[in-house]
Amino acid sequence: MVDLRALFSDTGDIPWIVGLSGGKDSTAVTMHLIETLESLPPHIRRKKICYVTCVNTLVEAPPVIDHVHRFIEELRDYAKNRELPIEVVELVPEVEQTFWVNLIGRGYPTPVREFRWCTDRMKIRPQTKFIKDNLEIFGDPPIVHFLLGTRYDESISRQRTMETHTRLGTDIHSHGTMPSAGVIRPIEDWSTDDVWDYLLKEEWDNGGKNPFYEINQDLAILYKDAASGECPVIHDPTKQTCAGSRFGCWTCTVVDIDSSLREIIGSDRDQYDTENLTQLADFRDLLKKERNIPANRVHGRNRRGTVLVKRDGSVGTGSYTLEYRLKLLNRLKALQEKVGDELISEEEEYLIRRIWVEEQADLAIKLVEKLGDAD
Repeated sequence: MVDLRALFSDTGDIPWIVGLSGGKDSTAVTMHLIETLESLPPHIRRKKICYVTCVNTLVEAPPVIDHVHRFIEELRDYAKNRELPIEVVELVPEVEQTFWVNLIGRGYPTPVREFRWCTDRMKIRPQTKFIKDNLEIFGDPPIVHFLLGTRYDESISRQRTMETHTRLGTDIHSHGTMPSAGVIRPIEDWSTDDVWDYLLKEEWDNGGKNPFYEINQDLAILYKDAASGECPVIHDPTKQTCAGSRFGCWTCTVVDIDSSLREIIGSDRDQYDTENLTQLADFRDLLKKERNIPANRVHGRNRRGTVLVKRDGSVGTGSYTLEYRLKLLNRLKALQEKVGDELISEEEEYLIRRIWVEEQADLAIKLVEKLGDAD
């Protein structure tokens, strides 16, 4: 069992960062941090600032991002009222790296396991930029500690990844991509049932009421709806748990079928706009279906999962034709009008059209150079 109280004191003023996805594990880590801070004397807890960062990719599934926004507002209010050294930060990708700018602007094919360009651009880079821009006083690159909700019980592949980065004899492990960062895994030995028991207990160990009990009940319902009506809070070994529910972007084409979103739609609860969710899910299915149609690809521009970097260091375009990208943009804007919510911003559309103009200019230059060589 990781002793967060001892680690808090032992690590001095090194900032702690919790990456909050809104799922059960990151929520449990966030609550564990709050309990730890409240158990410390005020002069000790003020030694460091703890950041809870939430990366909004701008294409998150609406029921999930709605829940996350409610949770972080409650978290902000609670931390302020209790004078806890917690800053809650919502991060978004830079406009140059959003899903639609890369897909429709640059023509990157929709993500698959072999070409998962979305994770780095839309999730990792905003976090990295935040650390670099705000925590430079802790070194270059900054020395920080991430509190992650990874657990050995999740899967065999997760267990192997955790073992790869485990440092024996310490609870501060190595980070996969940031050499200056450490990783603390407060719930690494918890089972799925342990997580839900913790989230849904009405009282904390100090005897106080769990301030997030009600919103965590809503989270349990969300998981239940995403898993055909079963949930791990029902301790029945004969029933399927919702441990495998996948929450993420409504545009995700890495999976063949977004069963979680479809199950939420099928739950037919009043709090979900099932008509709009159905239209989003159908659009996602269309992106998946049309990914490998030859007519949508520029002949000879299949880069086998790599991104073209031009001689000047800028990123080149992908393999989708300009005609197909224009069709996608028009479809997306029509969908946006139907659902009544912003799916693509004016800034994104402006940048997309600018990328198209620059692409055509590059092609014209290449054509002129080719004609010159022929002479």
